Amino acid sequence: MDSPVRQPVLSAGQQRFLLSLAACIVPESAGAPTQVTEPLLAAVDEELRPRPRLQQLEFKLLLLAIRWMTVPFTLRRFEHLPPERQHGWLRALESAPLTMLRVGIWGLKTLVFLGYYTQAGVLQQILYFPSKDEGNARLHRHQLPSAG
Repeated sequence: MDSPVRQPVLSAGQQRFLLSLAACIVPESAGAPTQVTEPLLAAVDEELRPRPRLQQLEFKLLLLAIRWMTVPFTLRRFEHLPPERQHGWLRALESAPLTMLRVGIWGLKTLVFLGYYTQAGVLQQILYFPSKDEGNARLHRHQLPSAG
């Protein structure tokens, strides 16, 4: 019996914009191949899917707001700004006086970090090998795992 194909929470356009935001949040992800971007998007989708529809809508509205809020000031959408301007806008939003906006930005960053830094290839690249059994012991002995 075939299971129905699940539609992603974010549309293709929202996914593309999320990837452009990811490049601003985690510069190493800029121009990454699909072997990196697909798991990133899948991880974000996996986290958004069980959330209530209203929370999913709030996330989509946050993406829409970030994308268009620069237009009145720069006449360009966020993804068409130079990287230093994008970073400036995100820094400003991180400390915005509106709590809901601040929480949304930090939630967005958390999802991007989760989607990028939980990939096996990235973990190996940054030499991060967590261990539930002896992680703290290794840390206190100053023993870092080898690159492999």
